[in-house]
Amino acid sequence: MDLLIDGRRALLEGLIDYAGLFPPASLDLESAVEEFRVARSGAHAWVVGRFLCPTSHIEDLAGLLTATMREGEAPWAVGAIFDEAPATAALHASVFDKHMDPAARVTAVELRTPPEAADGRNPDEAVAVLAPFVAAAFSVSPETVPFLEVARTASWERGVPNAVAALAELRRTTLRPLGAKLRTGGLSPELFPAPAQVARFIVACRRQGLPFKATAGLHHPVRHEDPALGVMRHGFLNIIVAAALSVEGADEEELIEVLEDTDTSAFQAGAAGLRWRDRRFSSGTLRTVRHDAFPAYGSCSLAEPVADLTVMGMLEGGDS
Repeated sequence: MDLLIDGRRALLEGLIDYAGLFPPASLDLESAVEEFRVARSGAHAWVVGRFLCPTSHIEDLAGLLTATMREGEAPWAVGAIFDEAPATAALHASVFDKHMDPAARVTAVELRTPPEAADGRNPDEAVAVLAPFVAAAFSVSPETVPFLEVARTASWERGVPNAVAALAELRRTTLRPLGAKLRTGGLSPELFPAPAQVARFIVACRRQGLPFKATAGLHHPVRHEDPALGVMRHGFLNIIVAAALSVEGADEEELIEVLEDTDTSAFQAGAAGLRWRDRRFSSGTLRTVRHDAFPAYGSCSLAEPVADLTVMGMLEGGDS
């Protein structure tokens, strides 16, 4: 086995869920479907994960796929984003899943939760707030994994760990896969969490054994400045390394250090895995991190992360 490719695959395989329908790309459905179809048949198709679709448009997606899917085309993995009332959204996602199987399946759902779940109340109270949202998400399909977005409130220091603990308790009592979700940016500066807030979220998820997804603002691998918005944007490699450090028992301060790192040269994929400065993560560790801690992130661009990773040498030969 080629260890170089093995290391990169452990790091990047299925990492990017495509969110072309969402801002800032905001493509129409036909354009997003075509862009995703091109990407999933290209040289770096192995880094591409799900097609993300709001439930308010998932019926349109079903019609378009029915009309355009080609003979022999691989099944589509769809992530349903709840943008309607939870019960309505779950119904639309469930109908899509049943009617499109096996050509397309809803393999994950993502939904926002009320700020009350993360406002600092105790985990038992947070469980009561979150339970109806979890129940709606679980109703889509027995195989669908829900990721519930934890709101960032003024009480985030206590609220984030309590909300994550509540999700973990709901997973324990339902005996179903369940994950958390972190919003890492958006169209305005206040939507970008500070590294300390991201670190607290990641550590909370690892303490509870809960996987997490991230979304928004993660077009590039390494943290960088956005002069238009006047903010620092998070990098998805920073978050992967932070997740890996958390798996190894690192505290929040150690995670903040990597989350703040803007030096692209500090991140290198080698024959046996990933290196960040003087820390090394084997292919086996990266597989564990990607499976148990950070399975995917959403991006409305596939071209930008692929181009950056190619420049960094992490996708050279990735089509082998």
